[in-house]
Amino acid sequence: HSFRSRTKLQKATTATMAKKKKKGGGTPKTRGHDSLKARKSMGGGQTQAVDLVTGKAKVEYFFDPTLAITEAAADATKTPAKTPMKVKNNLSGAFEAEINEVLYSSRQLFYPCTVIKTLDDEKKDDTDAVPVLVKTSDGILHKISDSAKLVQLTCPEDYQGLPDVLHLPHVTEASLLHALRVRYSRDDIYTSAGPILVSVNPYKEITIKGKSLYSEDQMMTYRNASSSSTPAHAEDNLPPHLFKVADRAYSALIASGAPEIEPHIEEEDAVLSMSPHPKGRRVRDQSIIISGESGAGKTEATKIIMKYLARITKKAVIGETGSPDKSASADVTSLEDRVLSSNPLLESFGNARTLRNDNSSRFGKFIEISFNTTSGMIIGASISNYLLEKTRITTQIEGERNYHIFYQLLTGADEALLEELDLTAGVAAFRYLGNRSAQKSRRDVKGFEETKDCLSQIGLSDDDQKLILSFVAATLHLGNIEFEETGDPDGEGAGESENARITDASLPSLNKACALLGLNEDEVKEAILTKLLSVGGKTIHKPQNVAQAQDKRDALAKMAYSSLFVWLVGRINSTIAPSLDGRKRLDSVGLDEFSPGLRAPKKSDAVTKLNTGFIGVLDIYGFEQFDTNGFEQLLINYANEKLQRHFNRHLFEVEQELYTSEGVDWSYITFNDNRPCLELIEGGSGSVGLLNTLDDAWGGMGSASEKDVKFVSHLHQQFGGLASPSRKKTNGGSHGNKHKNFITPKFGNDRQFIIVHYAGEVRYTANGFVEKNVESLSNELKDLGSHSSLDLAKEIFAASAGDEGSASVSDLTMTPGRRSTIRGKSVASQFRTSLQKLVVDLELTQPHYIRCIKPNLDKSSDSFNSGEVLRQLRYAGMMETIRIRREGYALREDHESFYNRFHLLLNPEEAAEGEGISHLVKVLSERLSITDADWQIGHTKIFLRRELANKLELLALLRVHAAARTLGRFGRFVAERRASTLLTAWGRLRLHMLRIHRERKAATTIQAAFLMVKQREQYRSMQISAIKMQSFQRRNAAIKLVETMRDPYSDMTFAELKALYEEEAARLDEAAENNDFKTAADIEANIAPLKEAMEAKRPLTRTLLESMIRETQAKLDDALAQKAYDECGPLQKKLNELSKKRADLPTVAELKEAVRKAEKNVADAAARRDFAAAASGQAAIDAAKKRLEAALEAEGLLPDDIVDEDEEAKKECEETSPYASRNDLETDISSLQKEVEEAISFKKFKDASELQKKVDELELLREKYPTVAEIEVKLSSMKADMDSAIQNKDFAKAEAIHGDIDVLEEKLKIEKERTAEVPDQTGTCSGCSQAASAVDENGETIQFTSRSELEKKIGESSADLGKMIAAKDFKKATAVQGFVDQLESLRPLLPTVSEMKKTLMERRKKMNTAISKKDFAKAGEIQ
Repeated sequence: HSFRSRTKLQKATTATMAKKKKKGGGTPKTRGHDSLKARKSMGGGQTQAVDLVTGKAKVEYFFDPTLAITEAAADATKTPAKTPMKVKNNLSGAFEAEINEVLYSSRQLFYPCTVIKTLDDEKKDDTDAVPVLVKTSDGILHKISDSAKLVQLTCPEDYQGLPDVLHLPHVTEASLLHALRVRYSRDDIYTSAGPILVSVNPYKEITIKGKSLYSEDQMMTYRNASSSSTPAHAEDNLPPHLFKVADRAYSALIASGAPEIEPHIEEEDAVLSMSPHPKGRRVRDQSIIISGESGAGKTEATKIIMKYLARITKKAVIGETGSPDKSASADVTSLEDRVLSSNPLLESFGNARTLRNDNSSRFGKFIEISFNTTSGMIIGASISNYLLEKTRITTQIEGERNYHIFYQLLTGADEALLEELDLTAGVAAFRYLGNRSAQKSRRDVKGFEETKDCLSQIGLSDDDQKLILSFVAATLHLGNIEFEETGDPDGEGAGESENARITDASLPSLNKACALLGLNEDEVKEAILTKLLSVGGKTIHKPQNVAQAQDKRDALAKMAYSSLFVWLVGRINSTIAPSLDGRKRLDSVGLDEFSPGLRAPKKSDAVTKLNTGFIGVLDIYGFEQFDTNGFEQLLINYANEKLQRHFNRHLFEVEQELYTSEGVDWSYITFNDNRPCLELIEGGSGSVGLLNTLDDAWGGMGSASEKDVKFVSHLHQQFGGLASPSRKKTNGGSHGNKHKNFITPKFGNDRQFIIVHYAGEVRYTANGFVEKNVESLSNELKDLGSHSSLDLAKEIFAASAGDEGSASVSDLTMTPGRRSTIRGKSVASQFRTSLQKLVVDLELTQPHYIRCIKPNLDKSSDSFNSGEVLRQLRYAGMMETIRIRREGYALREDHESFYNRFHLLLNPEEAAEGEGISHLVKVLSERLSITDADWQIGHTKIFLRRELANKLELLALLRVHAAARTLGRFGRFVAERRASTLLTAWGRLRLHMLRIHRERKAATTIQAAFLMVKQREQYRSMQISAIKMQSFQRRNAAIKLVETMRDPYSDMTFAELKALYEEEAARLDEAAENNDFKTAADIEANIAPLKEAMEAKRPLTRTLLESMIRETQAKLDDALAQKAYDECGPLQKKLNELSKKRADLPTVAELKEAVRKAEKNVADAAARRDFAAAASGQAAIDAAKKRLEAALEAEGLLPDDIVDEDEEAKKECEETSPYASRNDLETDISSLQKEVEEAISFKKFKDASELQKKVDELELLREKYPTVAEIEVKLSSMKADMDSAIQNKDFAKAEAIHGDIDVLEEKLKIEKERTAEVPDQTGTCSGCSQAASAVDENGETIQFTSRSELEKKIGESSADLGKMIAAKDFKKATAVQGFVDQLESLRPLLPTVSEMKKTLMERRKKMNTAISKKDFAKAGEIQ
């Protein structure tokens, strides 16, 4: 059809040129290229390309491969045929298919080409055709049969690649294809055809000035252009883009909800123009329909549009005060993130790599994004899914993959998760992945991370996510279950097939799958290997053969995965559903694989308020044609036929029906109508339909394969015109009616049939059609999900079982009762019902179309296959679309609205001659010299073409500007009058201001002179002061220099002088020893002033202070003796000052005492295990020692003297120690402790403090008097050291240790003798025995009956404590220390003999005192 139309256009052009040549008086030349050169005047004054060699203007044409002369054709013309060919009247068959094949396979299709020369040897005598040699733009030469049939590139627009092809001067297939090719070569992948956007997949990332084509800056550029108030449509100046389509839909939705906006000429959809809005609905919902073949970029376009809508709504979140509402913005942002996160999640579980597309959607989805038209905010969304391709779960053809999630899990999960799911074997270990080894892909790793993030976005916890991944892993494990024949000949069906059993090697896969799904292994095994039959009220378990068991295994895997997919869609919808008044919409309808319950609410729902609407984005699988096409491809192509029908209806049928109903003069445009193909598939016009025939094929006897053959046979009879094979062939035999869209193949027609779709012929192979359509899951498989031990797993299995068993929507031509009784709800009927609902919803929206084009079949960038693109453009009906948009009236408006907008173009005289829209159109037509072809008046609307509408809006704008200029002139006149008055007043004001200025200038001059004099005086004063300060500083420097010259030791410290003095003294001694008396005399002369300077700088110490006090006191006494009272006052004052310094200068003895006290405090803290106090005490010791050393150094003493004194004092203390043994010491300590307690009880705290000091001093002596146990421990350690020394033959050390052992043994003997005096208290009272007990660090209670046992235990525990501290086991040391403290507290309960004697003496003394006081009662108590 397109080829014939182009031929007619070429003939008309040739006739026009011939007429022009006749008018010029010349005769047309027979040379083809000369006649083509004559056409250059058609360029309309455009700049012609120039040949660089000849310098002549270059004329280019579109290369038509159907005109090319091939070698075979040239030979055929030279050798005449033996018999003349019979020309058929109908050329629309094989001839047209052959032409299309030539067009689609040509690499230079419609390339620009130039004529090189004519080919006279190729010319035929019986025709007027002029063969020529042409060269295409890629440098290849071709022979053309007739130069007159070439179409010339006539205008500059043909070379530029206009952004809107409607603006091309001559729109042909060649110019359209070339425009797309030119734009594609410069990365302009989007082209407009009026309101329709053509998108060519670039297969690469495109950037503009270093930024992505889809960056946020690009988004805001399109949004700001649309939001501007410029009347000239600023957005039309922007290049075509997906953002432009999305923004047009968004603006239309928001504008439809604002009735206060002034009516405007809009490109309204014809269906909506003819159909009024539903009652109560003001908002006009929008839809963006993205169509194209698989791999054309539909899914990416959907994601880009959703990102744009989510981004621009952030700008719309404004509070009531006009400032951004942060709380609302945060909520909307969260909702937008959840809406956007649904895309990658559904892609992971519903997309797969095919031969034509690396990210092909294997299901359809319709996303409804709901908006509040008042605020422009997104308030929610809902997703409807259609026909998940279940067959891909179990099988894939070579070169394709299963769903992305399987590979993402195996590649991106960590080792722990893979081991838990038993997936460590990798891709090659699983049958459902084709057992193909695959390298890990970064895309899969990144996709898995993104999938995990999306699962978190929709509110799934880590445990829920793990269960979802367990479903995925369980699907893979189910595929690894293998079967074998049992070999039981007695079973039912013996002789036909053997019963099946699960192989031992695949039992682990079954176990793992059941564990992951929470199913009982025995129930799963029974459901797969047997079938339940109800016969006469009895249930029979029928064994399955291997093939049947494999089918049931695959059915279970499909059920698990599809249930998971449907549940995920439902979960997404529950998180992004539109909310009103804080309440989210919850679907109460069941869920099936087409998710009708997940659809957006009906128009009667509460969500469809007057101020809410939605933008629906349809992303559905593209048209598919493979080497083998099955049931899924039939449904996919059926959906594409349905959408193409919707496209044709809106752009062709309803558009032209609107013209007819409005009475517009219009010639009907034919187009590629696909209604017959739809009637073939779904029935209609008296036809049963292919899907209905498929539903009927399930009935009857026979296997599934036999039913497939029977189904195809019925198709050939009904639509292919073949007679039934069961009937006898007679002359009167009847044949079925042949359908023009159905073709019976010559070979393999028992299982194959061909349907002529709008996008081409597709051969279908009916393998498993009937079984896939019914998808009959056995009851035992359906019930497995409800028996799962996991609650979430039950919910997932229930997701796809909600609609199971419901009646299907029957066709009008079939008997409803028969359908409901013979079969259940088939997959085809479900899909047809959901698809019809989708189309009904789309009919109620204003559509926006995006046609996605695939530039090549290799998925490679920068490759433009012209034939493939032309094929897609033809099937999409783009030429007819462009034609109806160019010739039709795309813009329309109500009469009243149009008149109100443009009546201002009439002058007063014209307005007075008449009124109404007819008068307005008449006047404007005469003024603009336009005809009725540019606009027409309908019954209720006026129809305009786009160019005229733009011209009228421009004229109206200019008219407003002219009125504005008139008002401006009047305003200027008024302004001039006001200006003259203002100028007079301004002159007077100026004179007054000049007088004031002169006065201020004079005052400023006087003020400046005064300030100058004042500043000069200040400067002179500062100068004099600076000179005086400099002289004073120089004087001080000179004095210091003189003092240094007089006293060379003035800058030296005492320590330096002392060191110098010692050095000079050493030199003096050395000189004296060497008899160098001259040198000695010189040194001695220098030492005297050095010593004086050293003594003068000696630090003041207590000794020096005391000597100074004595000297001053002596002088004072002398002055008093001599009665020189005038000298006494100063001397007394000096004496007082020196006495005050005694507190700041302690004596050496006091400093030594301070050191001792600090050391004692440190020892006490260490004994108490208060290490923090010990650390601070150590700092105090260091400070006291530093002060002592400084004092000693000033007084000329050495620190060694202190050490010697300390050692002597210690030795003296040891020699004068009053205790002979540890027992005596402990007796005194216990006695003093009792006295302390008594003093405290009588509140004699001073006495208690003094007694406590004595106790502390005695406790320090415990180190000098070890116990028997401590001596024995030390003795055993020394003996071990002596034995070790003897083994090492270190006899000197052994002898020394032996001497120490003798001393210790003597001391041990003495101590034992002293300890023997302690009485054994075994026979004491039970109360005493009960009191003398302690609990050790291990929690054990230890009883003590004598003081010796207690002391022995204290010694052992103290030794253990020392070892633990040395080993830095402080935790255990703390426990042992507590036990030691507890033991020491028991000493009063087990007194020694001396302690008891002392106590007895004290009691007798008290008793005697009571008797002397005649207090016999107290004496009796004491007795």
